[in-house]
Amino acid sequence: MSRHGPLSLKPFLISLLREAYDDKQGNLQMSDLKALAAEYSMRLDDIVSTLIGLTNEGGWCYQDENGQSMAIDSELLQGRGRLSESDLEKLSGAWRPIMVEG
Repeated sequence: MSRHGPLSLKPFLISLLREAYDDKQGNLQMSDLKALAAEYSMRLDDIVSTLIGLTNEGGWCYQDENGQSMAIDSELLQGRGRLSESDLEKLSGAWRPIMVEG
């Protein structure tokens, strides 16, 4: 049986992140993301890269330590396979989904 393209973890990660946010009932911080990575035996940078993408797509918001919403430099991911430890250390704020009125 042949596969039809690469397996994408994005839908799983989106669901996992939303569930973690709902369970915590608050913004996700790096310690929460590290716990998710450990619990699901995933790479932390895969989770953070997904969040950066979701932020750039307008589905999630990143806030600095002072609670100010801020954009994440898209160059952080361009042309690089993985986020480094120093890249991850720069992201010391918190993440939350954008609430959409329905």
